Amino acid sequence: MDKVGETVLVVGGSGFLGQHIIKLLIQEQEKLGIKEIRTVDLKPYENRIGHRESKDLISFVGDICKPETIEKAFIGVDCVFHCAAYISIQFPPNFDELERVNVIGTKNIIEICLKHNVPRLIYTSSASVAFTPYKGVNTFAIAINQTESKAVTPEIDLQKSTRENDKKFLIPGYAASKLRAERVVLNSSGAKLNNGKDYLQTVALRPPLTYGEGDPHFMPACFEYLSKHNMQFPRISGAGGKQQLIYAGNSAWGHICAYKTLKSQPKKIAGLPIFITDDTPVHDVSRFIQRVGRETESLRFHQSWWSTPHFLFYFLAFLFEMVVKLLQPILGTTLKYSPRALSSYTASVMMFNRLRADIHLDYEPLVDEKKALMLSAGWYEKWWQENITSKRGKRCKQ
Repeated sequence: MDKVGETVLVVGGSGFLGQHIIKLLIQEQEKLGIKEIRTVDLKPYENRIGHRESKDLISFVGDICKPETIEKAFIGVDCVFHCAAYISIQFPPNFDELERVNVIGTKNIIEICLKHNVPRLIYTSSASVAFTPYKGVNTFAIAINQTESKAVTPEIDLQKSTRENDKKFLIPGYAASKLRAERVVLNSSGAKLNNGKDYLQTVALRPPLTYGEGDPHFMPACFEYLSKHNMQFPRISGAGGKQQLIYAGNSAWGHICAYKTLKSQPKKIAGLPIFITDDTPVHDVSRFIQRVGRETESLRFHQSWWSTPHFLFYFLAFLFEMVVKLLQPILGTTLKYSPRALSSYTASVMMFNRLRADIHLDYEPLVDEKKALMLSAGWYEKWWQENITSKRGKRCKQ
C-alpha cells in the first residue's frame, strides 16, 4: 500500500544548509506528513553531518543551470526548498557565474515548478540583500532591529544584469545576485501552474551569516587564516561593528516552519521576504570565533594588540583592489575575498528583527545558543584536526 503524504524536494541538499534541512525533514517526517524526501545537487547526496538515515530519501544528480538534468526530480513534488547558490565574495566578482547560478538557475527552478505543477517554493535568500551603505557612506552599514519593511534593500532593475545592479551593495556581486533572485521568486508567487487551476505560492527566507556543522565557508576560511598568523585575529576596523549570526540548525528550522505555514495558511506569507535569526549573541566576528574556540580543548584564538582605523584600512583596501583590477585583464589576478567587503562587514552593525517569523511562521529557535556553540565547536575542532593539524604533521615528516 502506497504511503499517504507529501513529497518534498531540497535543491542543493548536499550543501551546508541543505544538509540541515534534510536532517530536520527526516527527524520531523511523520509529524509533517511527508512520505518522500528528495534532493538534487551537482553530486550524489552524502550525509556529512551525521543525521539519522532514511530509506525515504532519494538523491538526484543534476545542474539547476541545465533544467533538463533536474526535471525528473520535480515530478509529483508538493514543495521545493531551493537553497542552492554560488556563494562568493571574490574580487573582481565573477558576475557571469553569479548571474548564471543564482539568478538564471532560480528562474529555471520556477519554470520547472510551474511546468510540473509544484504548488509551493521556499527560497533561501540572505540578509546580505540589506547590506547597503549607511546614509550614503559607502564604507559600512547600520541595521539595528530592522524588520523586513524597514530594512533598506536597493531598487533594482530585473531587466538588467547582476553586474549592472551591483554598485548599490557593500558586498560586490553576491548580494545583488541574491536580491535579484529573491525578487524573481517573490514576483512569481500567484503564477498559474500548468494544470490551469492551481497557483504557485512562494516565500523567501533571509538568514544572516551562518555557522555550524558542515560549514564550508565562514569559519574554515577564518581558521585557515589564523593557522598561518599565529592564531591571531587582526583588528582591521578600529573598535569594529557588531554582526548577527545564526546556527545552521535554526536556519533550517525556519525553513521547516515556512513549509508548515505555506501548506496550511499560505496567505500569511506568500510573496513575502522573512528574516530568520536566533539567539546567538550579536558579536563582532573575532569575538565570536574566540567563543567557539573556548568550547574546544585545542583551539585558542586571540585578537591582535594593534588595530587599524576603519577608514584607513578601507582606503588601503580600495587602492589594493584598484591594482588587482588593473592587472586582472593581463594576469588574470583575482582575490578570494574582497578586502573592501571584509572591511565594510567588520565595521558594520547588522541586527534584524524576526517578528514576522515569530508571528506568521510560529518560529522560535530550535537549538539554544549554548547547545549551538557546543555542536558547532565539536565539528570545527574535528575540521581543524583533519585539515590543519594533519597537514602540519605531513609537512613535518617531509
